[in-house]
Amino acid sequence: MRLVSDIAYGDLVGAEDPTTEGSSQLANTWALFRSASSAQAILTNEGKRKPTGLIVLAVLLWVTRQRKLVLTEFLPGTRTGLKGAVVTAAYRFLLPRTVLAAQVMTAWEREDYADRYRIPRDRLRVIPFYYFDDRSETTPRPWSREGRSGLMSTGKNSCDWTTLIAAAHGEGWPLTIVCPRSDSHAIADTAAIAEVTVLSDVPRADHDSMLATSEILIIALENRSMSAGHVRLMTAATWGTPVILTEVRGVAGYEQLAAALVRPGDVEHLRSTVNRLMADGEHLQERMSSVTDFARTRPYSTYVAELREFVARAVEQAA
Repeated sequence: MRLVSDIAYGDLVGAEDPTTEGSSQLANTWALFRSASSAQAILTNEGKRKPTGLIVLAVLLWVTRQRKLVLTEFLPGTRTGLKGAVVTAAYRFLLPRTVLAAQVMTAWEREDYADRYRIPRDRLRVIPFYYFDDRSETTPRPWSREGRSGLMSTGKNSCDWTTLIAAAHGEGWPLTIVCPRSDSHAIADTAAIAEVTVLSDVPRADHDSMLATSEILIIALENRSMSAGHVRLMTAATWGTPVILTEVRGVAGYEQLAAALVRPGDVEHLRSTVNRLMADGEHLQERMSSVTDFARTRPYSTYVAELREFVARAVEQAA
């Protein structure tokens, strides 16, 4: 079985990477396509290829009548506007013709994407994300308040900074938001008024150190029709950092990784929940014990084993 891949998961299945670091998206998309003629499958995802790259790759495969795409962590969500309509139409035409199999993160997404993009349901496989990373910790760290300080919120996808900043206003929380530069520009003024620190372009090591030592991680999400927050939830559970999470469709099935849930867009509910958890150490200890027990049930090693089996089955069925 010869596979080509441009994503890290390719190493797990012995795939060859024909792309070149530093090359353009178009050049690497072409490199993947050129390799397809002598490969049984191309393992990639939308996060790596971006919608434009995935569409170009799918067009090339469709023109040459090759159905060889295996997609991991497929979560395109609901796209809006003219660009969204174009991407949706392209996916609807191309993906049923070029995708061998695609991994989705939740059961509801399988139904949603099968209907929206017309991908046969038997090609969509539900493989939930892992709950903690056993590459760095053999078991989730137990929660302790010692050595922790400050509140943190971070993310690039579906983040509801408006509700979070409104909740923080007047509370004196030691809150730091870490976000993309485009987001930091958009929220800078309101964050300054609320005395919330906003950082962007934070080195990964510094970001992870902040998350591992924060008193609470707040994952405030907009209620969109796509998965969101999984990496943040898993990372916090691995390091024993309590999470306050907006209960939206995108985190269905992962709610037990949070110490507390709040309603989407509800400023007062978020504010009171943060204050309650910060004040009630006994309740937080109880909640984090449950989070740790739940996280322990699904390590990264289990997720990897299921991904290997998923790729092997997809290629086997296509042979």
